[in-house]
Amino acid sequence: MFIMALVDMEFGFEALVLLVFAVAVVMQLFFFLYFFIRLAVYKPTSQNVKETPVSVIIAARNEERNLLINLPKIFEQDYPDFEVVVVNDRSWDETADVLRGFQKKYSNLHVINIAESTHYNHGKKLAITLGIKGAKFDHLLFTDADCHPASDQWIRKMSSCLKSKSLILGFSPYERKKGLLNKIIRFDAVQIGVQYLSFALAGMPYMGVGRNMSYEKDLFFSVSGFKSHYHIKSGDDDLFVNEVSKNANVNVVVDPAAQMISIPETNFSNWYNQKRRHFTTAKHYRNLHKIFLSLLSVSLLFMIVSFFILIFTRFWMFAAVGMGVRLLVQLLVLRKPMKTMGGGDLLIFTPIIELVILFLNPVIYFSNFILKPSKWH
Repeated sequence: MFIMALVDMEFGFEALVLLVFAVAVVMQLFFFLYFFIRLAVYKPTSQNVKETPVSVIIAARNEERNLLINLPKIFEQDYPDFEVVVVNDRSWDETADVLRGFQKKYSNLHVINIAESTHYNHGKKLAITLGIKGAKFDHLLFTDADCHPASDQWIRKMSSCLKSKSLILGFSPYERKKGLLNKIIRFDAVQIGVQYLSFALAGMPYMGVGRNMSYEKDLFFSVSGFKSHYHIKSGDDDLFVNEVSKNANVNVVVDPAAQMISIPETNFSNWYNQKRRHFTTAKHYRNLHKIFLSLLSVSLLFMIVSFFILIFTRFWMFAAVGMGVRLLVQLLVLRKPMKTMGGGDLLIFTPIIELVILFLNPVIYFSNFILKPSKWH
């Protein structure tokens, strides 16, 4: 009797794990075939022929070297009427001198200086707010000092579908370099990009990246800027998008010529801390967004764990088939978006890097409960 009970218990446990695995696979396939496939088959809508003036806004703190390298590439944009607004936020390096030199060469450079204060410490949101208020044009395009445009068509493509209360979400891949860390960083960026761009195409925009996004002044002031989340150091991009997207005309631009290339961290510790800062904002997303993003992550975790249990049971073949179907769908759906977003070389490494990130993300997330992420620097 005892042996029979053990056998029944074992088979019951295996059946339960199989059920968990099946549900997790179905949920994963739902995300790929309902959300992510939208990016794979996405064709941009017709663009406006009217090229409206654009203000490019960059918040910079101690970015002397990056400004020297990247600002000229922005001024070389093939666009008839634009200005570049650089907010020099309390820099103590030679940023101010570099900007004065650029002002002599480029008449469309507008510099706003924020002086250091011993009585008041602020984050990046103040710098961006001052940049918006000081911008001459209503159409705003945002990036960071450590990024450079992938082509001289960046402004044109990112502003081609701007209209009243519109929000344009672009993508910013990391530069390709040697090493495993670079592959992880680039894959992570592409994976996040596929998620937020696909969700936007499905009518559920929840975030964007400040390195490459565009919106109108009236959209910014319609929600009093960053007022609702000003107390949170980060979130000038994703929390803003999360708040205004319900009242905005949201479009996405994935054209490789419209991307901003960012320099990746070369040190794991620096990237780890960067990720920690990003995780501080997700808990402030709207509940619907948090539910869907949690289901995406949890279903992947349950699928992996249950798969490794099932391969040592009589249901190993069901597990192999289920995982194989999910992997095939994943590769087919992501092939085009990953290539477009600069991660085509990473496609064959997808299963391995996905596992690494699946392990790292919870570690990074829960580490924020122990140590506070660093501030805008």
